[in-house]
Amino acid sequence: MAPNKIVILYGSETGNTEDFAKILSYKLQRLHYPHTLSTIGDFNPTDIIHVRYLFILCATTGQGELPRNCHEHSFLDKKNKTLWSFLKRKNLPKEFLSHINVAFFGLGDSSYPKFNYAIRKLHTRMVEQLGASEVFDRLEADEQAMAGSNKGTGSGVESVYFEYEKRVLEYIQNKFPKRKIDGQMVERVGIDDSIYLQPKSYLCLDKDSKIDSNIDMATIPLKFTNDSAIKYGKVQKNKMITAPDHFQDVREFVFTNVNDLKEDHYEAGDTASIFPCNSDKAVQQFLDTQDHWLPIADKPLRFTNGIPDALKSGGVIEPLTLRNILKYHCDITCIPRTSLFMKIWMFATDLSRMERGESQLEQQRDKLKEFATDKDMQELYDYCNRPRRSILEVIEDFLSLRLPWEYCLDYLPLIKPRYYSISSAPNDPNVQLTVAIVKYKTMLRKIRTGICTNYIAHLPEGELIRYNIHNNHLIREQYKQSPMILVSPGVGIAPLLSIIKEEPQQCNNLQLFFGCRFKDKDYIYGETLENWSTEGRIELHPVFSRDRENSPDTKYVQDVLWKLGQFVTNLLVKEKALFVLCGASGKMPIQVRLTVIEMLKKWGGFPNDEAATAYLKDMERDDRYLQETW
Repeated sequence: MAPNKIVILYGSETGNTEDFAKILSYKLQRLHYPHTLSTIGDFNPTDIIHVRYLFILCATTGQGELPRNCHEHSFLDKKNKTLWSFLKRKNLPKEFLSHINVAFFGLGDSSYPKFNYAIRKLHTRMVEQLGASEVFDRLEADEQAMAGSNKGTGSGVESVYFEYEKRVLEYIQNKFPKRKIDGQMVERVGIDDSIYLQPKSYLCLDKDSKIDSNIDMATIPLKFTNDSAIKYGKVQKNKMITAPDHFQDVREFVFTNVNDLKEDHYEAGDTASIFPCNSDKAVQQFLDTQDHWLPIADKPLRFTNGIPDALKSGGVIEPLTLRNILKYHCDITCIPRTSLFMKIWMFATDLSRMERGESQLEQQRDKLKEFATDKDMQELYDYCNRPRRSILEVIEDFLSLRLPWEYCLDYLPLIKPRYYSISSAPNDPNVQLTVAIVKYKTMLRKIRTGICTNYIAHLPEGELIRYNIHNNHLIREQYKQSPMILVSPGVGIAPLLSIIKEEPQQCNNLQLFFGCRFKDKDYIYGETLENWSTEGRIELHPVFSRDRENSPDTKYVQDVLWKLGQFVTNLLVKEKALFVLCGASGKMPIQVRLTVIEMLKKWGGFPNDEAATAYLKDMERDDRYLQETW
């Protein structure tokens, strides 16, 4: 069976859907099914004619959009079309995909208006318009556990995925119950779970390295290769803009492109992706837990069969050593996913570190296997997600694990770039970001930091960073001169600053509703906003949720919207204003949306919920109600 006959394609923004796709691939691999696993964006469109069984797992991002790795190549290759851009061609015949049997799994967030919209787009185009045959009904899961999942127990999303996996495996095994070995058809028997599946290319010592064995590897300058799209920026400013005694450290972070051949072109609403790294302390902690890695931690390595494609995005570190790989490529401080336990439980073999001997070893091995295979997922959620336990802490807990360094890039998740809305004026060479530094204490009384914000927090001026610019085309050209209602609690103001700063200012009616806790602590860019208001560039409507003196009769942005309800509704209905909401996902965007519906009923001439909701949905469909939340 050719590997492109069965294909798994995924679109993932935060990594959840990617992990599910890799689990499905892992299960097919253990059953001896050759197949292809790829992002939707990296799959060669011409190969679609060879596909017979297609399994698509896709998240939804932004305004009901497909994730970036659906409509972008890994290396931002703009010369070649992606599969999705190819499938959207209007001249394709109605039966173009009639040779394909397809099954869809969607992962969404019900706090967004266009819940699971991306998988529905793919379904509509491929099945209803291009003739693919659906194997079974589309399955959808909800990150917020409000629609289609199990009410916040932590098991909802996984339970929907495992139902999808069960149906896929049953379908494929019924189609191909046997396989050919030496020309004979035999019953298909899966590979024993305790046997590790060796990746196509893995690490080994580079005995032919030209690096002098006596040289200190730390003295060799680092460089990144194999990603021509990567850009380098020099940090110009890294300034805390909240009060020193405020619980939240928010930074104004500015950098400039140091490569004149790759000028930055971006619009309001576009994002910059930053490639972070682990701290030297975290890397050393990991090496100390796996002390058999220490003797070769700083020796030159190579790959047995070429550099894996997944590693190339952002560039591959040189010199290639275990220490550098752990620092720049392996996300050892993230919360582990199921796939990690699937791939490492069989390495719980180190009896020498077990105080209680064989029984403790078996206990640890059984628990790791349970995390890998238990469909209920509650214990894994309680152990990993609830206390926000990191991979590094898991390895420290399970001292029986003796991991093979050769395969570390197969079982450890890769560090992915983090995306930040740009706050500077469009095309300004000084790219400005507004970054909230993630730092909090867990139920284990341990301090947690975000890998990228922690990296940013410690960057001095003059330091070089790796980054890319991503064009999101947030605001349609025909709305740029319309009145705009801009709503932003906290760091949600980041993309709105870019809208306001655009020169020449196309819109002369910008209404900014900004919310924070205290006027004297986290009123970020407050002086600038007040100046813009005085100059008439914007009409500013601030609100402070914990500051009764400066906000006596309103608490949240939705309260100020309601207070000015008749004025705002008139802009929305009569003047066709653009509404842009940016900030944290969850309750806030839902409350703002409900407030807008109530305003439409009271002042917009809509008699009931249904009529007001229909108008708001029309705004969303026309990209006149935009929600950028994270």
